[in-house]
Amino acid sequence: MLYLMQEEGFAQFPWCQRTLRGLWEEVRRKRLSLTVIERIDQIPAQDRQAGVLLLGASGEWIEGQADRAAAHSAHPILMSNRLQEPQRGSYSAVMMDIGDSMRLAVRYLQKLGCRRLALYGCNPYASSDPWREKVFLSLMGQDAAVFHNENSLRSAFDQFWPRRESFDGVICASDYAAFSLVRRLRERDPGLLGQLAIIGYGNMRLAQQSDPSITSISDDYEHFGKAALSIYQLVTKEPTMSAVRILLHSRLHIRKTTGFVPFDPESAPPDGEPQAGENPFFADREVQDLAKVETLLHQMDEVDLELLRRLMEGRTYAEIARLCYLSETALKYRLRKMERVCGVCGREALIAFLGIFFDKG
Repeated sequence: MLYLMQEEGFAQFPWCQRTLRGLWEEVRRKRLSLTVIERIDQIPAQDRQAGVLLLGASGEWIEGQADRAAAHSAHPILMSNRLQEPQRGSYSAVMMDIGDSMRLAVRYLQKLGCRRLALYGCNPYASSDPWREKVFLSLMGQDAAVFHNENSLRSAFDQFWPRRESFDGVICASDYAAFSLVRRLRERDPGLLGQLAIIGYGNMRLAQQSDPSITSISDDYEHFGKAALSIYQLVTKEPTMSAVRILLHSRLHIRKTTGFVPFDPESAPPDGEPQAGENPFFADREVQDLAKVETLLHQMDEVDLELLRRLMEGRTYAEIARLCYLSETALKYRLRKMERVCGVCGREALIAFLGIFFDKG
């Protein structure tokens, strides 16, 4: 049985409303049963295939309910832009790809020639904003400017205003923050609006109807429900699956706050892409040899295993063929396959290689 629980107070926000609309449409389309609950303990203890969709924005609420659901033997499916901590347990999740969307915003502003970027209106208590901040800092450097929403959007503006001329581009953590920034700049210094490229998140009607209209990255919350139901069906039908995480793509909607300048992400690879360093684990000769042996054992049948035991005892081809009920031709064919897997040539080399890992008798 599938259950739905949402954070109190979250229902009034458009993110929640859009997610719920998409979820219920998918429930009706698939003719599934979904029960709304207020507490985890309302899930019957005898329901061994219980899954609970957790819809919220506050990290503390999300983590607390996920822990309670797991303790109640109900599989938690988080419908929230909160990066799952692997040590917390087997929780599935549907979320927007915050990292990818932040990279998209930075690359677009850099294409416009903006190099002095700020992240504006981050709510440290939200599910996604700390993730956005982490990616932004990784892209721009740990000393990059981040203006937090400390209990009000006004507080973010009060931090930003004295440093306003230090930036040529601003990424706002939400369209609410972007709309608030545009409104206050229009009141204080309308000319600055023409000098700052501004991007928001959410693609809300506010961003579309704002003057100037605000470039925004869309979060396709209507698809959260479809993805969450797919997760539930997977984890209930496939007991080998501990958890599933689905990331949803975002799209850039270009408007006046970035001068309507078009952008093709495919034609603008990020500058300074770091090169992946060599992993010393895989360069370890012992690890490489262990991998060869594991590959060999994985390919062997019972006849091969018996052949290998006799070979390590030092028996002749004729003796091994007789004991394994093989012709000498078939015996040598099997040995050559083993040699190829182990990367050696000849019987003595094979024995020497395998003798490192197996008792010679």
